[in-house]
Amino acid sequence: MKIISQICIGLLLLGSSLFAAGKLHKGEILELQNSGAYIYIKLKKQNEEIWAAIPKTNVKVGDKVTLKESTWMTNFKSKTLDKTFDKVLFGEIEGQKKAIHGVDNVHGIHGQASKKPNPKFNNITISKEKAIKTDISTIYKNAQKFKNKNVIVQGEVIQVSNKVMGNTWIKIQNNDNAIIFRSTNEDEKVKKGDKIKVTGTINTDVDYGYGFKYKVIGVNAKVEKI
Repeated sequence: MKIISQICIGLLLLGSSLFAAGKLHKGEILELQNSGAYIYIKLKKQNEEIWAAIPKTNVKVGDKVTLKESTWMTNFKSKTLDKTFDKVLFGEIEGQKKAIHGVDNVHGIHGQASKKPNPKFNNITISKEKAIKTDISTIYKNAQKFKNKNVIVQGEVIQVSNKVMGNTWIKIQNNDNAIIFRSTNEDEKVKKGDKIKVTGTINTDVDYGYGFKYKVIGVNAKVEKI
C-alpha cells in the first residue's frame, strides 16, 4: 500500500492540468527505472525528452511507444526511487488492456492495488445550504471559500465509473478545468460526452484511504442531463 500512496499524492484533481487527459505522446524509451507497481521511463519525442510514469509493463530501452496522457505532476518526488522529477507525465501505453485504474478510468493515476480498494466515506461533509451556481475554475481558485458549500456546476462528462465502491464517479470539464463528483447512485445513466448539471457539496483535502486522496471533490452529487 505504500506504493499506492506514493503514486497517488496530488491525484487527478489538481486544476487545469486535467484538460489534456487523453493526449498522445509518441517516442523512444531512452531509460527506465522500476518503482514497484509503476515504472518511470525517459521518452525521447521529436523535439524534447520527457519523464513518464506508467503501470508496470514489459517494455525496454529502445522500444518505440505511444503514451496516453492522464495528467502532469510538477516537483513530484518518488519515495521508492528517492528522486524528485521537475515534471513527470502519468499515463499508460496506448492500446494496452485497461486496468480498473487506467487513464480512461475516473481515478486515472491510482496505482494497481494488491487488494480491492475499500475507501471509507465517513469523513465527508454534506451541506443543506442553497447551492451556488459557479464554474470549476472558480472552485479551484477559491477552494476554502467553497469548502463544505453546495454548488451547481455544468459541464461535459469526460470520464465516468459506475459501481465503484457503491458510487458513480463522474469527471466533468468546462473550459480547461475538470473535477470529480461522486454520486451515491452507483448506476448514474450518464456517459462520456454528455452535457450535465451537477449539484453537490464541495469537500477539500479528503483522504478516503487506500490512495483515494483528493484536494477538491464534489460529494452527494445529484446529476441532471442538459
